[in-house]
Amino acid sequence: MTFFRLWKKFKWLFLAAIIIVLTVAAHFDYFIYKTPIAEITNVKQVSSEATKDYYGNVDHDITQKLTLKFLNTERRGQEIKISNEYFKSQVITQKYRVGQQILLSHKKWWSIIGQKRDAILVFTLALTLSLIIFFANKLSFQIILSLGLNFIFFLLAILFDINFVSVQPVVVFGVLTIIFAFITSFMVLGKTKQFLIVLLSTLLSTAAGVAIGALTINLNGSSGVHFEYMDYITQFPIPVFYSELLIGVLGASMDEASDISAMLLGMQRERSERAFKEYFVSGMNVGRDIVGSLTNVLFMVFIANTLPMVFLYLRNGNTWSYTIDMAMLLGLLSTIISAIAIVLTVPITSWLAATILTRGKKVKA
Repeated sequence: MTFFRLWKKFKWLFLAAIIIVLTVAAHFDYFIYKTPIAEITNVKQVSSEATKDYYGNVDHDITQKLTLKFLNTERRGQEIKISNEYFKSQVITQKYRVGQQILLSHKKWWSIIGQKRDAILVFTLALTLSLIIFFANKLSFQIILSLGLNFIFFLLAILFDINFVSVQPVVVFGVLTIIFAFITSFMVLGKTKQFLIVLLSTLLSTAAGVAIGALTINLNGSSGVHFEYMDYITQFPIPVFYSELLIGVLGASMDEASDISAMLLGMQRERSERAFKEYFVSGMNVGRDIVGSLTNVLFMVFIANTLPMVFLYLRNGNTWSYTIDMAMLLGLLSTIISAIAIVLTVPITSWLAATILTRGKKVKA
């Protein structure tokens, strides 16, 4: 039995073995680090003190005494003891347990940098790629390659934005949006009619949605929109906001355009002699079914990202209006603009597909 037959029959087993091997290798890769790494061999709770703030929030300030065994550097095998202070809520501090590996730094004394998490990252990445290979079959290589290329161009865009401050981020990430759309649609769909439909529809609907959102905000004088509340912003926030918006809208629009175009191309394969109206109406009908679920998915993603900060603001005595302004407004605005683009994708994709699929054909409606 050849390797390819074995692979086809036991693909899931091979992939599971690869995930396990890579994860174990990442767990024991401390010898490649220059940063000192130690394993926690013993944990003892030294003290615990209840704290209560002005708004009645109760937390506990806990101190641990950790026994650490070095895994690399010239101190390998040696043990030290170190204190770790954390709050039970673990918002900005962490509780450590026996068996965890941590990164250390030493100046005047030893201190904890953080937990070594590369094994978790490798497991997640290997699992994701394995699922793509398992379910996508022949398309898996193109999908993985497109992900890799998109990631490389994303890093290049960030480096370009950092090093060439005179160029607006909107321009940089606008170009990146076009590159993302081209690479993703071409690598997955190939040089086909669906590639052309998805690419043009995605770019047009993304541009239209963001343009409508920007026009509305500018006509309103940005009243009530606090771009300065963006997290960790280190440059003029408005271009950065629209850069984020372009990338976010692109994904939702491409997903919808792919679904509608795939259905219409399926119709053509069943019977090629169809009129423009038949394609257009069918695309609109499918689009209406997709719009609701996609919009709700965007809203759920927004809620999931915002929830921790909302709890933090409300638990510290802030009003709902202040919390919405500080933690929710920009995300909600992005969701609304994305929803506009999703709605626009339906007629744009339906019209483009109907035009391309009936081009040069004279069919009575």
